[in-house]
Amino acid sequence: MKTIGYAAIFSLLVMSIATPWTSSAHPSGPSASGNYRFTLEDDMAKTVEFSATADERGTATGQFTFTDEARIVEQDVNGAGDPTGESSGLTLTADLDTLTITGNRAVMGGVVRDSNNRNYIGRWVQLVVEDNGDGREVADKLSWCFCQPEPGGWIPADSEVPHDDGAWSHWWVTDPERRDDVGIPSPNLIPGTRRGCPTIPLANYIFDDVKSGEGQIQVTP
Repeated sequence: MKTIGYAAIFSLLVMSIATPWTSSAHPSGPSASGNYRFTLEDDMAKTVEFSATADERGTATGQFTFTDEARIVEQDVNGAGDPTGESSGLTLTADLDTLTITGNRAVMGGVVRDSNNRNYIGRWVQLVVEDNGDGREVADKLSWCFCQPEPGGWIPADSEVPHDDGAWSHWWVTDPERRDDVGIPSPNLIPGTRRGCPTIPLANYIFDDVKSGEGQIQVTP
């Protein structure tokens, strides 16, 4: 009887130790991850590898790595912008700090921290993906873009209207005759307040035309 009792206590101890480790090994909030190698019309191989997770407060963390075999023309960003040569390809890594998920689609954003092309360091990057399961019937989809950080400056105002604050107004344009219209938000007129590439409703994103691809993208709401 004592042997059975000790065995039961030992089992409970093992379960209590293993349970926290197991729960911490899996993201508890919404997440998106993937590793995808593909080609577009230029027939040059490109690879994206990413992982982003949002906590209960909506704060996102993650990383995005991108490689492109296509040659990139480097420009003199401090001078007249003239070409200074061609790189053998592009590699970069970005820290992701935003994540929005709707259904099987996710949009992520962050800042490029490291790259073999110095012109990309400090730029914003936005990655949009669509998870279509195992990809046998419909392939996973993706699209990405790079944006320059927005400088601060003068706030638009009507000089003939004292205390004009119209630039701070926001609205959403929708078609009243269509219930499925997700709408378009008003542009942000305040310079220097954006913290990433412009975003639109996930249903409105257009994905790149992938000629061939392999890998997997996973979106977990």
